Amino acid sequence: MTRGCSRVWVLVVLALAGCSALRPPARPIAGGVSAEQLLDALAARRAALTSLRARARLKAGLAGMWARQAVLVQRPSEVRMDVLSPFGLALAVGAQRDLLWAYSPSQQVRYEGDANPQNVARFLGAPVSMSDLVDILMGLPPARTATATPTLERDAEQRIVLTIAFDGGTQRLWFDPLTLEPARVEERRGDTLNFTLAFDDYREGFPYALDVASPLGGSSARLAYDEVERNPSLDPSLFAPPSTPRVLPLEAATTSG
Repeated sequence: MTRGCSRVWVLVVLALAGCSALRPPARPIAGGVSAEQLLDALAARRAALTSLRARARLKAGLAGMWARQAVLVQRPSEVRMDVLSPFGLALAVGAQRDLLWAYSPSQQVRYEGDANPQNVARFLGAPVSMSDLVDILMGLPPARTATATPTLERDAEQRIVLTIAFDGGTQRLWFDPLTLEPARVEERRGDTLNFTLAFDDYREGFPYALDVASPLGGSSARLAYDEVERNPSLDPSLFAPPSTPRVLPLEAATTSG
């Protein structure tokens, strides 16, 4: 795989992490909403959205060029993203069960390895859980299990800010004060900012615009959905790696020039 192709994939999805919650006594903030209510609403959205098929555009890097994408997502951890060119498929990247793969049709080669955070970090530039990536592509903050009572506050723009402490870090979620839609996510591991995420252009409860930044990898991208089909029936074979005469480890894709 060329460095250009792997860079496209680096900026497609990035490494992100994720939020579930304890059930503390509800303590409403001004306006009547509580941390428990916000977390219950997120959990309900996750339960209601099990698969996704979409057409999207990706704008990544300093060049600011848009690339067309075909996106398939299925819980708990299956993803496929096809990078499309005017001549057809330029690059396909996917995950099925425990396998992470990338396929270059021009080179007729497939790169693959375990879909674990270490391999995803090697390939994408930062550690990633595939189940967290599923949440992100479905327009949701990735899930974390709270280790202390989540707290609520208002920021300078009166947005509601929910802070969740989890094992090893902290996740903060910003909500629109009128619609209570998730607007921004920020996650830290200790003092290190791992990623930021922003949701925008909501239509019928789904964000059609997604901004991701990973300070650790120095990467950022904007994914704009053009068409979204929620809860389609997806054949598992769609996430299977394409057949090819050459199969190499993921390390080869990230070290090749």
